[in-house]
Amino acid sequence: MNHQTCDLCGQELLAKSEVRYEVRIEVKAAYDPLALTDEDLAQDVRAEIAKVLRQLDGITEEEAQNDVYRQFEFDLCVACQRRYVMEPLPRTSPAS
Repeated sequence: MNHQTCDLCGQELLAKSEVRYEVRIEVKAAYDPLALTDEDLAQDVRAEIAKVLRQLDGITEEEAQNDVYRQFEFDLCVACQRRYVMEPLPRTSPAS
């Protein structure tokens, strides 16, 4: 996002139009509210923390962050904004 060129097509912004568009996307882990039970409260908290730390072992800080929260910002020209608004999540085959 440099405010000078469209992040999709590369066209110079504000060359053909007096407006540019900013797109902000947040991707965050969504957890449903937990209903705590007596069994939950009786669990060994230290053991649960150790379990989470083991799950994080061997992954980078960026990988861990990607699992929780990411934010993206893009500049779009008028034409790309129109395409984006019509289909913000283009249908593609899932990556294998």
